[in-house]
Amino acid sequence: MSNEESVDVLVIGGGPGGTPAGLALAQAGKRVMLVEAGRGLGGTCLFEGCIPSKIFRETAARRRAVGRADEFGLRVNDGEAVEVDWSAVQARRHQILNQRAQGALAKTKALPNLQVVFGRARLTDARSAMIELPDAVRSVRFSRAILATGSVPNRLPIPGAELPGVLDSEQLIEIGFVPESLVLIGGGPIGVEMAEIFAMLGTRVTILEAGTRILGPVDAVLAELLTGELRANGIRVQTGVSVEGIEGDEDTHQVRYSQSGQAQEIGAQVVAIVAGRHPQVAGLGLENTAVRYDRHGLKVDDTLQTDEPGIYATGDLVGHPMFAHWATAQALAVAQHILGAPVTYPAPEYNSAVIFSFPELGMAGLTEEAARAAGYDVAVTEYDYRMDARAQISGEPLGRLRIVYLRDDQRIVGVHALVEGAADIMGEAALAVRNGLTLAQLASSIHPHPTLTEAFGLAAHIKK
Repeated sequence: MSNEESVDVLVIGGGPGGTPAGLALAQAGKRVMLVEAGRGLGGTCLFEGCIPSKIFRETAARRRAVGRADEFGLRVNDGEAVEVDWSAVQARRHQILNQRAQGALAKTKALPNLQVVFGRARLTDARSAMIELPDAVRSVRFSRAILATGSVPNRLPIPGAELPGVLDSEQLIEIGFVPESLVLIGGGPIGVEMAEIFAMLGTRVTILEAGTRILGPVDAVLAELLTGELRANGIRVQTGVSVEGIEGDEDTHQVRYSQSGQAQEIGAQVVAIVAGRHPQVAGLGLENTAVRYDRHGLKVDDTLQTDEPGIYATGDLVGHPMFAHWATAQALAVAQHILGAPVTYPAPEYNSAVIFSFPELGMAGLTEEAARAAGYDVAVTEYDYRMDARAQISGEPLGRLRIVYLRDDQRIVGVHALVEGAADIMGEAALAVRNGLTLAQLASSIHPHPTLTEAFGLAAHIKK
């Protein structure tokens, strides 16, 4: 064993909840060790989550666009279907992931007081850790630590879940072919995104969701609109389902489930359990500290400090919301706190996110339901994208914008949009919610035409 090293801050986890904090602290002069157990810097988002799925979505969307070429006055190969070279798609994924991981690593190498170690760290007490490397073990002492080990897929206690060909979300990303048929157990963001990706690639897809609707926490009106679109595109959506078991072999599966008291069964080549994720605490050595946790994540205070003074946690490790940008906001806030600088911690009521369905579903702030549950007296103004110039030009007019505002002063507390291109307009939505803009202020902003963003001004004018 080598001699014990010493750093100011130990960061365990090189994803969006860890790397930004390590960079910020090192730039401020702190001696930082960043430990990552995976194949590179980037975390779940880069390697198993948001980036790979969006790479797949881009391929699927382009295939879909070619299939609609005649709507735009184009003729493509006498209408022949576009073949999918899945090995090329996967090769492109690996190329992009490696490029991004190497870019992140290059940033760290520019800081001499930031040391990146690829190994598995385990806390041995409140101020020390052991790092397991392929051929050695290193010991390190620290003054502060940031835990950012992310999350792993939930494995539901379903008989047959361990069968070959029954995958979790990370295994589905690594799949080596486009299946003929696919059953997704779970109708959350992961399930909905993967359902549309594979459906656009030609797979027969079924979603089995335990709740009364898909995407439970999102705006109910938009979730219902999206459900209709999923079904219109040939995706079977079954809600209020209890999955009883899975049978079969690697190439053929039967999923048994009940719905409204009726036993049902559906066959599929591939079954994927995509019912969310849970914090990754295994192997962290938390038992050697005062850190408390449960299945929802580590217990932290308002500064994201655990019950062990000087040890902080960020991102998926502290539970929902589990988004990369949320983890980064927390990481930067903790770094500022450690440096003794003024800090504004991210607040859930200001969070923004995008579900990359088709069309995209963007959200910022509170839904109508959440606002009322919190005791706010709110109203909603809407804009139907079927009347929108930009949406009509792009051939994607399905959608709705919903702005949630307080009745008394018309302050905006939530913005939710279902439209292809929602991802690119949610920055304005987040800005409006975070700064408490009013409908009048939003309406007075001059939005360019023809763009999807002018819907904000038009919707706000309705209630000005």
